[in-house]
Amino acid sequence: MTLPIRVRLTAWYVGLLALLLAAVSTFVLLRLRADLVLGIDRSLDLRAAQIALGFEGRGEGEFRDVSSTSLEGLPRGESAAQLVSVTGTVLETSGDAVAGRRLVTAQQLAAASRGGRVRGTTRLGPDREPFRLLAARLSPGHPGQIIVVATSLEEMTGSVHRLLVLLLLAGPTALAAATIGGWLLARRALAPVSEMTRAASAIEPEALGERVHVPPARDELGRLAETLNSMLDRIERAVTDQQRLVGDASHELRTPLAIMRAELDVSLRDPTLPRPTREAFESNREEVERMTRIVENLLVLAQLDEGRFQIKTERIRLRDLVGVVVTEFEPVAQARQISVSTLGDGAEVVADPRWMHQVVRNLVDNALKYSSARGQVAIELWDEEHRAGLTVRDAGPGITAEALPRIFDRFYRVDPSRSREAGGSGLGLAIVKDVVEAQGGTVWAESEVGRGSSFFISLPTPAS
Repeated sequence: MTLPIRVRLTAWYVGLLALLLAAVSTFVLLRLRADLVLGIDRSLDLRAAQIALGFEGRGEGEFRDVSSTSLEGLPRGESAAQLVSVTGTVLETSGDAVAGRRLVTAQQLAAASRGGRVRGTTRLGPDREPFRLLAARLSPGHPGQIIVVATSLEEMTGSVHRLLVLLLLAGPTALAAATIGGWLLARRALAPVSEMTRAASAIEPEALGERVHVPPARDELGRLAETLNSMLDRIERAVTDQQRLVGDASHELRTPLAIMRAELDVSLRDPTLPRPTREAFESNREEVERMTRIVENLLVLAQLDEGRFQIKTERIRLRDLVGVVVTEFEPVAQARQISVSTLGDGAEVVADPRWMHQVVRNLVDNALKYSSARGQVAIELWDEEHRAGLTVRDAGPGITAEALPRIFDRFYRVDPSRSREAGGSGLGLAIVKDVVEAQGGTVWAESEVGRGSSFFISLPTPAS
């Protein structure tokens, strides 16, 4: 059952055909042999009747003369006739030398003496050649005498054998042709399935509006294609509704979160605020800030999914952009005693300053979260021909090789180094990837467990 369906269909087709050919060939061989034996029996009946009519018992040699004339219609030199007494004594013979000895058994002789016609097949002579024989009692005018007529089956056996050889030669040839034909037919019949498979596998989340081709024939394959398209319709509607829900919810949550943050800021300005209350307000403000970042990230993803993501590119210096972001995170870095260094200068790219600020901010925030206390975060700027970018390196626990290809997936976290305990939502790196690629750039990551991770951004440079 693990074989491809095309192979299984061909195997079943060829197997059934082989069984059918074997059954038909066996039937033909048996039927041919039976018909040939029946024809020989009729011929023996005729020869025996001729001998019985012509034999009058008037003298020695008469039986030989009469039987020789009657045997002329049978194969020459391979047919014989005997006149046998009921006691088994061979009285006279003619034809093949095998007639020198009694051709029938005692049981057959007894049955013939009682008036029955006895037929049988036996092997005679030194080479054990098969003979078909008939034993019958003579007319009442010759009491106690039995006529035995026999003829060789060699010619019949040869005909059956030649047919068997032809069938053995033609059978494999027919099966080989049937295998090729069955394979081609199965391939042609399953071609629409292969086409639907390729079309379905090529449908990406960004292009859920595409559909598989429905074959013109109203058969099982057509219904399969319609079912796939119906399923894609449901998936597209579900994804669209989800994206709309995320976008609407993110947009609606921005206002209450902004109000909560403003109220907390006002409350924290009160110098008479008790210390426990101030600590609770500061903790709440941190959580509000975290929720605000999540909502902003969700809103960005919703804009990307809905095609409402607007980019206004211009020439910007990465050094200036990185400097602003490093200044923003300076309190966080100092609190954890993490040193943040910037290397390189002069890298210029064509990008949207607002979105690139968020990209760099997400990368630095990610590096600080997963760097150990008293660790280091390095931001390297680089400039190559037609491309420029930056690399953010941290000294965190690193990412396994299995998890690295999925690090930019939405809501994906690496356990345990990328866990909820670090405060991440699993959206920051996904936004980095989508925003950078929307501006014609590329992003990738390299990591080694226990030695930290590096995140790379490459963007087009201004035309000279």
